[in-house]
Amino acid sequence: MALRFEASCPEGICPGWSVTVKGETTSSTSMFEINFLCDPGDRIAFHLNPRFADSKIFCNSFLASHWGKEEVTDTFPLAAKEPFQIEIYSDQDYFHVFIDENKILQFKHRQKQLSSITKLQILNDITISAVEITKRALY
Repeated sequence: MALRFEASCPEGICPGWSVTVKGETTSSTSMFEINFLCDPGDRIAFHLNPRFADSKIFCNSFLASHWGKEEVTDTFPLAAKEPFQIEIYSDQDYFHVFIDENKILQFKHRQKQLSSITKLQILNDITISAVEITKRALY
């Protein structure tokens, strides 16, 4: 796993925060991860994993030392070596994922203590041009 970006927010990045990642992949077999991590420990509240070889987006969480039930969407508006923008917004109940401003999926919070989600991590086959973390109003 090649770490491409990591940021900490000790006061928590959920709910009400939006993370926007702009970038492109390095090849048609690329896959990358965007992880929202919990403190303390190695828990992953939200794992977003677009896989270009499968043309699917896999989502999961890693809590209590176990991966949860994987959720998969066939909606795959990404193209290899083409620029994209992914926005992940968290409200009280879900992570909402937008790709190029189109809502693709939502993932129900499995980590109930949202304030413990304090770190953003981006891994693997991605060239990042920008990462923006901003506070949004809860709807």
